[in-house]
Amino acid sequence: MICSNCGKANENDSNFCRYCGNNLNPNATDPNHTIFDTSYRVLSKSNLDLGYLIIAILILVNVFMWFFWSFIFGGSGMDDNRNLYKGIRLLSTILSIAQFIVMFIFAKRQSYKIVIGVIAAIIIIYDLYYLMQTLTNRTY
Repeated sequence: MICSNCGKANENDSNFCRYCGNNLNPNATDPNHTIFDTSYRVLSKSNLDLGYLIIAILILVNVFMWFFWSFIFGGSGMDDNRNLYKGIRLLSTILSIAQFIVMFIFAKRQSYKIVIGVIAAIIIIYDLYYLMQTLTNRTY
């Protein structure tokens, strides 16, 4: 069978051209048949925007929390504010975990989820290590 789109020869029982993908027999094809893989669910644009907004808010809260800590207490009076520092360190760890959970939920592809998982594991282990150091030691 000759393709009407590219002019190349195909097998007589072919429904699609093996060179350009043109439909060789439009009357014989199943309307529900697709040649594309639809194994992952596509999120609507509003869901993706919501995910990006949540991630941005979590990151901004975390960054500004540490900025104001260093701006207000940096360099002096650290011993008087040890409990406040422990609370901020705990909240920062929780925010880091939350932002990776949101990233994982809104990732569209499995490969993205793997990369996010590896990066999250490294950063969360780092955060948990310093959280434990803060909660158990007198130095921070």
